[in-house]
Amino acid sequence: MARVLVVADDLTGANACAAGFAREGLRAVTLGQHAQWGTIAEFHPRFDTIVVTTDSRHLPPDTVRERVRRAVRAGWPVELLSTRVDTTLRGNLGPATEAMLVQARELAEGPVVALCQVAHPAAERVTVDGHQLLRGELLEHTELAHDPRAPVDTSDVAQVLRRGSDLVVGSVPLRLVTGATEDLVAEIARLVRDGVDVVVADALTEEHLDRVAAAALQATGAGEGRSEGVSVRWISVDAGPGALALARALGLGSSAPTQPRLVVSGSATELTRRQLARLVAERPCRTVAPVLRPDSAVPDVDATVPRVVEAVQAAGPDEIVVLATVLDDTDLRTLQDGEEAELPAALGRCTRRVLQEVSVDGLFTTGGDVTAAVLRELDGQGIEVEGEVVPLAVAGEVVSGPWAGMPVVTKGGLIGDDRTTIACLDRLDVLARARARSVRSAASREPL
Repeated sequence: MARVLVVADDLTGANACAAGFAREGLRAVTLGQHAQWGTIAEFHPRFDTIVVTTDSRHLPPDTVRERVRRAVRAGWPVELLSTRVDTTLRGNLGPATEAMLVQARELAEGPVVALCQVAHPAAERVTVDGHQLLRGELLEHTELAHDPRAPVDTSDVAQVLRRGSDLVVGSVPLRLVTGATEDLVAEIARLVRDGVDVVVADALTEEHLDRVAAAALQATGAGEGRSEGVSVRWISVDAGPGALALARALGLGSSAPTQPRLVVSGSATELTRRQLARLVAERPCRTVAPVLRPDSAVPDVDATVPRVVEAVQAAGPDEIVVLATVLDDTDLRTLQDGEEAELPAALGRCTRRVLQEVSVDGLFTTGGDVTAAVLRELDGQGIEVEGEVVPLAVAGEVVSGPWAGMPVVTKGGLIGDDRTTIACLDRLDVLARARARSVRSAASREPL
């Protein structure tokens, strides 16, 4: 399950928001407005943060509500929901927030309150007395007041939220944000008890955002030092940093740097057996022998996939799961007529079905036929080569398809020496760690 779903109203903001989560060590992907809603869940196993762009900043409120509703339903369940809004309050803040609240309350089957922290201190956007300032000036006193498409006539955050919505809004002033923690917690708890839909908080620094997020959880029984407040689920209304603050308070940041790696080997050569033996001896591995069809050397896909899934789920973040038809001499089988093609095809299907259920951060294949079969099953057009590990063993990432961008290293069964597979997995580790800190961009096959 993805941990965070952000619904943004434009692509620029979505990318910036995703980059922030990537810096926190959460694998992030942005889905453009051409993605099909129903395919959002496809990205759950591979990413911690999914940022969906509705491209709705200047659309009618009813269209905004519908797009937010569909995005939330398609991306549920997640641990944190956020509607990413413009730092200068342009767009449909009220309708987008109200739609997310309504949908979240329905799906969570319990009370949900929005925490609105629209300050972006690093970009010189801060919130004081419930008003948004740009480089120290009220928004309506800047050039934004003359924006030909969406002129800004107020910096009052609560007023903007109420436009086009029936939201009940409460505010937390800067004196409480910077004061004693118990007073801040008590005020948020009071606002929740009074039935507000949205709590708007002042902030001048990122530390202020973190303080408010932590206090919100405490005020509603979700954090340490919990108060007498009623237990609620919080969603975020923010410009990016606010959602990060709430994610940190919920313990969603500092994700494990990578997920396990998956090795798929269909080679029976003596060299491959030595290479795998050395890998298992020197790196943290979990080996899985495929279940074979009766009187056959070809894996039974239905029986094998649960074994591999279980191994990946049990593996630590940097462990290696090895699915190999032959690990030692006792595994050698004679292929019958036609099985030379059936074996790699079965391993390809196993790989696809495993990746549909669990997340891995890198794929190593050995055997040319196996590599080709795996790419076909993943709808990959090929490998974008980053370089060679050794001659005829290449590293890169999958091109196109649902698993586009996945780090992959591949080599033939007769390539290298006893330590070559270890070298390949070490290169895969480097690629996986680099990718964990990057933001991916994806689009599905059909328009919204």
